[in-house]
Amino acid sequence: MKDEWVGGVAVLTSKCSDRNLSMAMAMVKSGIVWRSLLLCVLSRPSHSFLTTKVITRQWPVFSHNSNKRLETSCALAQNDANAAKKIRSTYRALWANKAGESFREVALLKEQKVPQICSDEVLIEVKYAGVNGGCETFRARGEHWFARNRESADGFPLGAEGVGKVVEIGKDVMGIEVGEYVAFVGGAFSEYVVHKSGSLVKVPEATPEAVACRISGLTAYGAVLDAGRAKARQTVLITAAAGAAGSFAVQLAKQAGCTVIGTCSSKEKALALCKLGCDHIINYRTRNVDEVRFSQPKAGEQGYDRVQVLRSKFPEGVDLVIEHVGGQMFRTAFSHLKPGGRLVLVGYISEWRQYPHNQNSGEERKLTEDFDLPSIFWKVLHTGKGAKALLPSSYHILKQVFEQLSANSLKVLIDTKKFHGLESVADAVDHMLSGNTIGKVVVKIS
Repeated sequence: MKDEWVGGVAVLTSKCSDRNLSMAMAMVKSGIVWRSLLLCVLSRPSHSFLTTKVITRQWPVFSHNSNKRLETSCALAQNDANAAKKIRSTYRALWANKAGESFREVALLKEQKVPQICSDEVLIEVKYAGVNGGCETFRARGEHWFARNRESADGFPLGAEGVGKVVEIGKDVMGIEVGEYVAFVGGAFSEYVVHKSGSLVKVPEATPEAVACRISGLTAYGAVLDAGRAKARQTVLITAAAGAAGSFAVQLAKQAGCTVIGTCSSKEKALALCKLGCDHIINYRTRNVDEVRFSQPKAGEQGYDRVQVLRSKFPEGVDLVIEHVGGQMFRTAFSHLKPGGRLVLVGYISEWRQYPHNQNSGEERKLTEDFDLPSIFWKVLHTGKGAKALLPSSYHILKQVFEQLSANSLKVLIDTKKFHGLESVADAVDHMLSGNTIGKVVVKIS
């Protein structure tokens, strides 16, 4: 077993047989494990390796599609004046005074004073907020990255990604003007939010689609093309493919020239995947993923009825897995990897005890105890030889995602259930955790 650097990424290699799962499990526990906002990478043994890659949490300002963005100077000046007049002295936000068992339990609607911004900060009027059921649950419970919330004496804000209108800027802010729209991460369940100007991404409009791109689009791009290194003529398996990140991943893998297999849990989701161009679709509610049969849909079918066994269709396995589920799905996906194939872990939602439609979360967790997915997902582990995870800039990823959004080359799936106002956020989180959503769940804040 030895440390190596492959393509600028720290890896741990092992000379073991391609079906030796116990060796792979030992490597997972002892090797270098990658952690970021939502991603980590596993590779199938022989020659087995565990890849580590981190997307930096410092987001650069990104301005795109200047033709849509630019307005006449007089119009901008008028926007500046109007925005300044409309800033209220107080605003409402969802806040947690202490950690608890669920988002609904801890979320309180509070009236707060609009803060004074520092010279490098921007005050944003929030228009739309995205919903990440897992992130918000971990935040509310004070688990993993959010463990400090359990010790917080003052409480903590709720919400992750959002988009809104700039209403005030600090004196040292450059490249962002009052009246422009930006996407951000942090404290989105609020009428106003303050962020450092260097953490913002400029967008042409404040839309649900821009919200979906900020984390879910970024995650999918990083998983498929950066960490996953998808290439033409490869076969990619994407679990929970009709979710926000999964639906982006399907399209990005197809753009890369891959054959895409997507798993989902309903006919409605299968139809959505068919419209995205997914080549093979598995409804795991009606089929065992190991035994799903494949064929091209016949006339009048929606693309989810199949006829050849997976192992017969892809006897050598798949090149890449984008895995969101955990538990049995993780083990099944891992077993279908080619020798040297890659598994990018984006989540393990079936193992969360707070996931309401999964009554077997305890059993699901037991199925991956030898891998310990939470440790892989949330922790950075090092070998004893000085190897380390790298921190490449996410600028190129953000740039590609938002350019594709502007060019309409990505179809952004937004869940059809509408939520309006801060009072609806807890319902939106519950809805996201129900397992019935297609695409991104979004709340209209103002």
